[in-house]
Amino acid sequence: MSDVSGEIATAVLNNCLVLNENNDFEKAMNEVVKSIRQMCSAEMCVILLLNNEEQSCRVLSEDLAEDTELNPFGFHIEKGFYKVVSTWADTISGSSCLILKDENDMNYLKKKNRAWYDSLINEKIFSLVLFPIKSGDEIIGYIWADNFDPEKSDTIKETLEITTFILSSEISNYLLLDRLETLSSRDMLTGVMNRNIMNNCVDRLVQASEKKSHSLGVIFADLNGLKRVNDTEGHIAGDRLIKKAADILTEVFDIDQIFRAGGDEFSVILPSTTKEEVADKIQKVRNLSEKSGNVSLAIGSCVVSDAKDIRLALRKADEDMYADKKRYYATHPEAERRKRDN
Repeated sequence: MSDVSGEIATAVLNNCLVLNENNDFEKAMNEVVKSIRQMCSAEMCVILLLNNEEQSCRVLSEDLAEDTELNPFGFHIEKGFYKVVSTWADTISGSSCLILKDENDMNYLKKKNRAWYDSLINEKIFSLVLFPIKSGDEIIGYIWADNFDPEKSDTIKETLEITTFILSSEISNYLLLDRLETLSSRDMLTGVMNRNIMNNCVDRLVQASEKKSHSLGVIFADLNGLKRVNDTEGHIAGDRLIKKAADILTEVFDIDQIFRAGGDEFSVILPSTTKEEVADKIQKVRNLSEKSGNVSLAIGSCVVSDAKDIRLALRKADEDMYADKKRYYATHPEAERRKRDN
C-alpha cells in the first residue's frame, strides 16, 4: 500500500483489525460497513451476497445514517430480485466498479440500465459507488454506498477498491465454512436437520436441564406407504414424497426443530411447550397432509415436564407413532404394511 495516502491506509488497516479481532464474523462486518459509510459520508452502505446456484440474494450487512430517509435495503429483497442484480455485472462491464457522483453519471446509467436507474431515482438515490465482491472470477456479492460525498469520490474509490479486495477473501471463507456447516448439519434431500444434529440437540438439552428445567415436547412422524411407492413408482417418486412430507412439517414447525431421524421418519423437538400446543400442531400437520392428496403420516408425541427426560419422551413418542401406524395399515391394507424392523 506504498502508493496510497495515509488516510486510506489507516481506514483499510482499521477494517482489517476489526475483522481479525472479532470472532463474530457478521458483527465484524457490521462494524466495517458502518466505518465505510462514515468514511464515505454516505446515507447507506450495504453488502449483498449472491447465491448463484439458487439464484437468490441476501443482505449480509448494512448501515444507515440516523437522519436518512432511505429504506433499509432488506426491504427490497424479494422473490425475483436476483434477476435485477444479475444485470449489474453487464452494466459495470469493462470496469472494476461503478461510480455515479453527479447528474451526468446518472444519465449514463439511465441509458445503460434504465430499470436500475429508475429504481435508484424512486428511492431518492442520486449518487452511488459500487464494487463487485469476487471469488476467483465469480461475483459472489456487491458492496456499495448510496448518496455519498462526491468531493471524496477519489478517496472513496481507492479505499473501497482495497477494502473490497480484502473482504472478498474473508467473505469467500465465510461462505465456504457456512456451506460446510450446512452440509454437515442439514439433510440434503429435505433441508431439515440431520440425525447427527438431533443427537447433539438431545445431549445439549439434557445438559441444559441440569441447570434449569423446562417442559419439552417430542413428535415422531413416519410416512405411511412409502415402501409401496418405492416398489411401484420408483425411488425418485419415493424421494419426492419424503420431500413433500418435510415441506408439510416446515409449514407448522421451525425448520431447525425438525430432524430427519431415518429414511422416512422425522422427529420434532419442541422446548417449553404443552400437551395442548403439541396436539394443536399435530392436527395442523394432519390437515395439511390430507389436503396434499398423497402424504399420510403416522404421528406420535410425548410431552415431559423436564427436558432431562427427553430420551424417555423420544421412546414414548416413537411407541405412540407405531401405534398410529398400526391403526393406519389396519384400515389401508393396500399400502403394504411394513414390519417394524424394516
